[in-house]
Amino acid sequence: MNNRTLHLFYLLLIFLNFPSFSNAENGEMVFKIIELPEFTPDSADIYLASSLNQWSPNDEKYKFKRSHDGYYYLKLPRMDESFQYKFTRGSWESVESTENGDLKPNRYYDPESPSMIEIQIYSWQDLANQMEERIQLIVTELPEGTPYDASLFVVGDFNNWKPLDLESKMVKHSDGFYYLTLPTGLRKFEYKITRGSWESVEGRENGRAIPNRVYDVAVDGWKKTIKIRSWEDLSGSTTTPYMFLLLLGAFQGLLLIFSIFGIQENNRRANVVLAVLILFTSIALMSRVAMYYRDIFQMFPKIYLIPEMLLLIYGPLFFIYIKQLTESESKSKEIFVRLIPFGIQVLAYLPLFALSNDQFEYGVLNKHYEVFFNTIGGLGLIFSAYYWWKCKWLLRYQHHHSMNILSEERNINYLNGVMLVYATCLAIWSLMYVVGIGGVFFDYSPQNIINMLTDTLWLIIACISFIMGYYAMNQPEILRVAEEEEIKSIVEAKVEEEVEEKAPQGLTEEQLLLKEKLAQEMNEHKLYTNSRLTLPELAHHLKTSTHDISKVINDGYQKNFYDFINGYRINAFIEEVNKDTNQELTYLGHAYNVGFNSKTAFNRAFKKEKKKTPTQFFQQLVSQ
Repeated sequence: MNNRTLHLFYLLLIFLNFPSFSNAENGEMVFKIIELPEFTPDSADIYLASSLNQWSPNDEKYKFKRSHDGYYYLKLPRMDESFQYKFTRGSWESVESTENGDLKPNRYYDPESPSMIEIQIYSWQDLANQMEERIQLIVTELPEGTPYDASLFVVGDFNNWKPLDLESKMVKHSDGFYYLTLPTGLRKFEYKITRGSWESVEGRENGRAIPNRVYDVAVDGWKKTIKIRSWEDLSGSTTTPYMFLLLLGAFQGLLLIFSIFGIQENNRRANVVLAVLILFTSIALMSRVAMYYRDIFQMFPKIYLIPEMLLLIYGPLFFIYIKQLTESESKSKEIFVRLIPFGIQVLAYLPLFALSNDQFEYGVLNKHYEVFFNTIGGLGLIFSAYYWWKCKWLLRYQHHHSMNILSEERNINYLNGVMLVYATCLAIWSLMYVVGIGGVFFDYSPQNIINMLTDTLWLIIACISFIMGYYAMNQPEILRVAEEEEIKSIVEAKVEEEVEEKAPQGLTEEQLLLKEKLAQEMNEHKLYTNSRLTLPELAHHLKTSTHDISKVINDGYQKNFYDFINGYRINAFIEEVNKDTNQELTYLGHAYNVGFNSKTAFNRAFKKEKKKTPTQFFQQLVSQ
């Protein structure tokens, strides 16, 4: 064996006998220090002070040795009895302490402990002042399913957003929490927690991406606890009841689009507008749900913009629909003008669509476009409130004029319910801005409240499709508008009203004769029993003009057409009830017999005519 081989053999023997204690031998225990405070001097000697050596802080027999792996080790004979101990750097002034520099209770050795005892030293009493004004992050709660051996990292603008920065790796302490003390000088920064990659970054409870966390010493102090709700890579794509309702509303809307054109041929232009409105709403709802699925959102992050497109299109389309439904057809030029703000919004969003997916996602999550979106949202709120008022005025005006030509309540009265839902949406929308502004002035985080209000708002929007779908499927006539002759009568009545304002009041001799004929025909032929009787139909029956018959009813009876016909119905109803001594029919049954088509319309008309409910009226008759 040559000299070179002997030298290698001796080196191997030396290496094998080097004090590496990765595995303790039988009958021995090994203390391994796996973490030291970062401000521990490199040349520091570390000692075990315990009841075994009369608490000597610098006993050379209990001095740790540093191995080639960088850790400190101390090998001792295994004890059959428990004892107490601490660690020092050679004196009681330099004994270990809590992170705040407070005296740390004694550690205890348990004979049942494993042979390898891993130690974490958090601070030294004489150096604890170096921890002052240093931020400490503590993760106190992890989501279920987190791997037991997971390593956590803090990624933020202070480390250029590196998700696997060993300098920002959190350390798991004996209490099960993860700790990281950041370098001095930090006062305010943005950050998130990862498990070492952007795929494994923390997320919301539903797995969606969350905005960056913000640490501000002025607000949070020098220590902050963190609860992690989910990991993006471990969160499932479970459909929640909320998401299910949004999807149901979207598909209900799509089904309604295919159904409304098969229900009837009237009102076709209005139905086209309604179909476009429902299509926009359904697409927005589906996009909203898609944003909750991590894979879809990461693949198409700009789907975030789709629901935003509803802000400036919903109000104009809804108004155009109601106008088409209740009046003569709107001019194409007028429709185009009302949609100009939506076109401007699309142009304003084009630069966002032009961004790369990573740029857009980063900007959204970090709220770089928050002012832009809030401005568009504020304009959308004002715009929608304006069109709500326009719709409300139009419905009220239409209701007033329909009383002059119809003897039934208009089928479009259901739109008042939709208008109420619309108003609720506006109220919630406004409250979101109130909460956001309040957060600025009163120094609180409004995000959770805004998220709850946003989810509620979209749920209500989905319900609008339910409402329209219900009426479309169960009451097909709900989508009908007045017949063409009725529309003409409304226009004609408007012109006549303007003329009559300048003309002398009172009935002509011919109109007085018409009044007598009207009363005779109503009594003999019981025309009022036709629940859908209209002013044009009555004029046709009497072989006169709608103008003359309207004049006779308005001036001769001081009533509109609706109240005039209902007056006959109520009198006929009272007569029927009085004759029905055996009570074979209910009040409602008699009401239907005399021409009323709904319980609500009957009760409202009866109370208006007699100032009492039907029950009160007949009770009074009995008592007389």
